[in-house]
Amino acid sequence: MRISFPTLILLACAFCASAAPAAEPASPASIPVEQFFKKAALTGASMSPNGRHVALRSISRTGRVMLSVLDVESGKGKPLANYGNADIDSFSWLSDDRIAFSVINVDEGGDVGEPGLYTIDRDGKNLNALSVTLQRPRSFADSDGGGHGYLAEPSVDGFPSTTKDEMLVIAHDDDNSTLRRMSTRTGRTSSIAVPRYTRRWLMGPDGQVKVAMTRRDGRKAVYFRADDKEWVKVHDQEDESPDTFIPLLYVDNKLYVRAHNGKDKAAVYLFDVATRTIDPKPLIVSPDFDVNGYFLVDSKKMLGFRFHIDAEVTVWFDAAMKAAQEEIDQILPGTINTLSVGARSETPYVLINADSDRQDHVYMLFNRETKKRTMLGERRPGIDPAQMSRMNFAHFTARDGLKVPVYVTLPNTKVQKNLPMVVLPGELPWTRNGMWGWQAEVQFLASRGYAVIQSEPRGASGFGVRHSTAGDKQWGLAMQDDLADAVKWAVAEGIADPRRVCIAGSGYGGYAAMMGLIKTPELYRCGVNWSGITDIQSMFDRNWKHIADSYGHADLALRKLVGDPEKDAVQFKATSPLHQAARLKSPLLLAYGEDDQRVPFRHGRKLYEALKPGNPHIEWLSYKSNVEDWRTRANRINLWTRIEAFLDKHIGDQRPPAVAVSN
Repeated sequence: MRISFPTLILLACAFCASAAPAAEPASPASIPVEQFFKKAALTGASMSPNGRHVALRSISRTGRVMLSVLDVESGKGKPLANYGNADIDSFSWLSDDRIAFSVINVDEGGDVGEPGLYTIDRDGKNLNALSVTLQRPRSFADSDGGGHGYLAEPSVDGFPSTTKDEMLVIAHDDDNSTLRRMSTRTGRTSSIAVPRYTRRWLMGPDGQVKVAMTRRDGRKAVYFRADDKEWVKVHDQEDESPDTFIPLLYVDNKLYVRAHNGKDKAAVYLFDVATRTIDPKPLIVSPDFDVNGYFLVDSKKMLGFRFHIDAEVTVWFDAAMKAAQEEIDQILPGTINTLSVGARSETPYVLINADSDRQDHVYMLFNRETKKRTMLGERRPGIDPAQMSRMNFAHFTARDGLKVPVYVTLPNTKVQKNLPMVVLPGELPWTRNGMWGWQAEVQFLASRGYAVIQSEPRGASGFGVRHSTAGDKQWGLAMQDDLADAVKWAVAEGIADPRRVCIAGSGYGGYAAMMGLIKTPELYRCGVNWSGITDIQSMFDRNWKHIADSYGHADLALRKLVGDPEKDAVQFKATSPLHQAARLKSPLLLAYGEDDQRVPFRHGRKLYEALKPGNPHIEWLSYKSNVEDWRTRANRINLWTRIEAFLDKHIGDQRPPAVAVSN
């Protein structure tokens, strides 16, 4: 079952270059800004375990995000959770007849009292609130989310239990955490015998927890339990040890893990629990990317593995699913077609989520027996893919020799050289920035005639240990140099007009935009920062610790990735826009939300007050979230309307007319 990917990567890149149909004569610039940034029409679909129903997350008539259920045979559907004062966020099937979902953006005077996790029967009965404490931090400029139809990693906890209306949850008690089985109807819980401090687990096809991973005091341990036997520790390492691994799936007496195993790129290996060793030969490997994904399973066996290289790929082990993928790819050759079926499917239906760099997600059903396709809906029905721009994947060499990945999107215009360009750093520096697929910000900028580059500077994950660790404590230093080198590369390649380059972003991207104007002002004509980090020292509070916690222990992760707030205090000031405000003289658009839960409004305002005396080219925008904004995304639309005007003023005055051409 060993799979090597050089051929697959070449095929994926070739696909990227020829994925979309030829464009018809049109003017992309004529597409209104709200078409890119308003709430999406359909943002997710998920098949029930028996394959007889599909849950759909879509926009309601009142502008809220609702949840409905469709019968695959009759095509009839009905609303399941539709609230006038809240939006549905995540959702998943617990069984054939019960669904769990969370609600966000809750305002007063409606059907839902508080944000949180709820469960409900497929017929709309027996609604039960399990938790009213869930609420993901949001920014005024956030998108709807829900970019992928599968919504989450289905096998993140091994084989999902889809025959009982229950959930496995971690209960925290003082300095301990326990795994508990909770009834979604009564809320009652019962303990599951796992090691103390368990944070993650893998369930086998028999419904029993077979693998447990603990974390405590900067160390990770992995435990294994054979049938009705005691837990045995099979692995114990420091969090940041290169020898550590992540358990992915236990099936057929085999434990599959994600590990580096002494190599730069992570791959999928078999781990022998008896000898406590990793097989030296990888099962799934990519020469240029970390293999970071998840297994696809039904109720009993492993079906395939899904992960990202330059684009998303799925490797099928199951012959029937492999045949279905090949058949659907022939029918839909211009898109990446993500397939899913019910865990215990009793029907011939396959759920398809199709997308490309020029096509936002489209959802449909495919009957493997009749070959009939049924359209369920699409995210952006008002945007013609033929008017969108192609995205390409490349590399450039940084000044110290590091090979840096970069995504390049060129406008769908006759002129493809010496273009005005926008650099878009990512919001979180330790995650992937670009991905081959439709992105609202990228396609909007391209529709206005701008080239867009999204580089993956050192520190970004997914490209090997050397690439990610090279970014440790390099905010404003080597990480910033990589962005500058990306601009120089784009100019040398003839992509960008060196006189018309702007850098823009949010979170870390907003920070990098400002540091670019401070450190290398000769490269950038202007900058845009919405909800950007202004002071590195300020990150060591709850607003960013919870984000870093997904990467490891919160405080330890921040100290490793960013620096020590005491030992590196001098460096923090030297590389923080707030403390270097006097050096920022270029045009800058600042935008912050009064209710922003990630970067406090006061941080943005303090920066503006520091910049204003010495820079007459500062523009300030403030936004306040309200019920109307949650319904219409008015703040996000207004922000990008203002960004469009700002860019046109500073780098768009010599822009060629946006006349579409065939590619």
